[in-house]
Amino acid sequence: MKQDKQDRRSLRTRNLIIDAMLELLFEKRYESITVQDILDRADIGRSTFYTHYYDKEDVLASIAEEMLGTFSQQFSQRNVEQEILPGLELFEHVQQHSQYFQAMLRGYAGEVLWDATQNALSNIIEQALVATYGSKPSPSIPWSLIAQYLSGAFLSLLRWWLNAEMPYTPEQMEKIFQQLALPGILNIAEGERC
Repeated sequence: MKQDKQDRRSLRTRNLIIDAMLELLFEKRYESITVQDILDRADIGRSTFYTHYYDKEDVLASIAEEMLGTFSQQFSQRNVEQEILPGLELFEHVQQHSQYFQAMLRGYAGEVLWDATQNALSNIIEQALVATYGSKPSPSIPWSLIAQYLSGAFLSLLRWWLNAEMPYTPEQMEKIFQQLALPGILNIAEGERC
């Protein structure tokens, strides 16, 4: 994203552009959206668009960044002694905004969002692992690798859940994830060797 201006007009313009992109993502795939589509939907001129963003990919990155900022803020307020992965909160959030996530996960837009989400989630998990188990001897597998595995497994399960039209409740999905992914990880974190 170009230099962040904080005046009201700039914020309003960026919000118009982001809202236009989100509306268009509900209607069609990212690949078929043009900058002109965004301009028409936001009812702004080309020079105004390029004052705030480089291209449509920059708008998409801004949307992903905003969403991940919200996630990070929610999770930073959690008690450190809670689960390592805020799975239930994530499943609930996705369920509440399922249309948005289904639209965002199609095509190239989904890959950009998915990669950014996995990186952010991996960082959150690694911080929680270190905060919870950092006083114990280092595990046989680095925390960063454990966090990457957990975030990937979680997001894979989340994607399946969305594509299957959420046949289980968020609570059931959290329990399924806990049963599938966490026993081995917790053994490693507690000091058992592979």
